[in-house]
Amino acid sequence: MDTAMKESSSRPPRAPILALTQELALALVGVLFLCLTLVSCDPARHIKSIVRSDLFSIGYGLSENQIDISSGGEGGIDMTMREGIFHILDGTGKKVLKLSSYGDLLALLYDPERSPEPRVVKNVVPKDKESGGEAQNAPGRYAAPIHFIAPGKIAVGTDQTIYIVDRVSDPSARIYDSQAESYCDRIVRRFGSQGAELTYLGQEGPGGSPFPHIVAVDAFENDTIAVVSATETMVLIHHFKKNGDLLSSLRLSRSSLPMPASLAASAEKNSGVRIHASLDGILETVSKDSFDIILKIDYYKEYFDPESMAISRNEFAGSWIFVLNGLTGKASYSLSIVPENPDAPIPELIGMSSGLYYLLSDTPTDESARTTQGVNDGASRMLQLVDAQGKVHQRFRLDLPEGAEEVMVLKVSAAGQIYALLKTREAVDVVWWDYR
Repeated sequence: MDTAMKESSSRPPRAPILALTQELALALVGVLFLCLTLVSCDPARHIKSIVRSDLFSIGYGLSENQIDISSGGEGGIDMTMREGIFHILDGTGKKVLKLSSYGDLLALLYDPERSPEPRVVKNVVPKDKESGGEAQNAPGRYAAPIHFIAPGKIAVGTDQTIYIVDRVSDPSARIYDSQAESYCDRIVRRFGSQGAELTYLGQEGPGGSPFPHIVAVDAFENDTIAVVSATETMVLIHHFKKNGDLLSSLRLSRSSLPMPASLAASAEKNSGVRIHASLDGILETVSKDSFDIILKIDYYKEYFDPESMAISRNEFAGSWIFVLNGLTGKASYSLSIVPENPDAPIPELIGMSSGLYYLLSDTPTDESARTTQGVNDGASRMLQLVDAQGKVHQRFRLDLPEGAEEVMVLKVSAAGQIYALLKTREAVDVVWWDYR
């Protein structure tokens, strides 16, 4: 009896152990809950919905407040927005519409050979750059008759100067660039107050030689202009002052695009691997002291037999952003934005604002695509805002309106708004998303 009592008294009491275990379990649950809460609150892990503003619609046709898409958009449809004022280029209809954010027609540049006499806006005779005649005074809204050849891209400066890419009117003015292996027949036409036309921009400046095919023209907040033209072998970037004087010109060979060191090293180690670089997007940025060129490049690994040179397969090897000095073409830094063989869609670089890259892709279909407001069954895109260190600041879901058949234009304004021109069955819709 005494021995039994001594043995029982020497054993640790069981109730305190059970209580300790419960306290530990509760503590662990609390820590786990805190971790999950912190992860779920991470803004980069959620896709948030942005409220879309459906601004106005434009019908199809030839009148001054309509656009013509009879060629399926092959004639060139483009749009730009600055401080809430939209300029829409209708290449097929050969005209430019200046519209408020409510869809009010403020001004019109039109080709009388293509478009009928406008009725909504007042007609003026623009200042002729050769005769020096002054434009008629027409306060408020105006329409200016302009003869267009093949307008394709548009930009608007801070002073509302309109820049339009067009083809030279005289075929004999076309030149052949042996280095770029392409004919050059594109110019940038400039239109000032009341549609008065200034001397066009060529490669050397006002009245210069034509460009190859122009893929973009951009007007910046410091009133400089960039023109990006491209051939099958080269990409050309010209930077101009507001008055048209040439600041810099750079030629990038498609066969010598920058290569990440890791990919170059893997190709050197394996004689049966080649790396191909595909230029997927190009942007330009300006600051007080610099002009930079931003390239978004997709890379692919091509596997082949070194003896027979027979290609066995191709693999996606990742996407990078490279920032080049606009004067020298030297890369200042690079950023990996998509890993090799990604599970998620490969994004498109659509713009940059406040130091953040705007990457747009199809919305993922797995659970990670759920927004903080639920899943929308309609068509949508996912927008990621990524900084120069590769950190994802936010993910947003851009829902498209019902009936949208095609995104014809989608851009980012200098203030960071995303705006778009959407094709529907009966009209084109102008919308924007503002996450700020």
